Amino acid sequence: MKKISLMVGVIVACAVIALVVLLNINNNTELDLTERIIVDDSAPAARVMVNIEGVITEVGEDGLSFTLDNGMKVVITDETRMGISGPTAPPKEEQLFEPTFRVGNQIAGYSEDTSANPVTAAAIWTNWNFDNPIR
Repeated sequence: MKKISLMVGVIVACAVIALVVLLNINNNTELDLTERIIVDDSAPAARVMVNIEGVITEVGEDGLSFTLDNGMKVVITDETRMGISGPTAPPKEEQLFEPTFRVGNQIAGYSEDTSANPVTAAAIWTNWNFDNPIR
């Protein structure tokens, strides 16, 4: 008797699973990811200007000057903005910005005058080593 009730339970379970599968197979609606997008028209949007770009090949003894693989020498001052700011910026822990400049880090930033030697950075948006990140 125990075997019969077990067999009936298995058959009922299989029937329920088959019914669920058939109901889902006949559902021909496509997934529309645009339904998940939330647009906030009041949020500011902007692109940053990048004219300092490359990989650090040499860091000065002060830790605030470096040379990029394209030969550009860059100096960081107290007035240089670090990271991405603004209301749409990710938290600083999530930004691609390491606490120090080191050889191999990829740099993206902006300078008012890229013809100067060395270039004084107005902003450094990215300071990250994708091959060997610190954090």
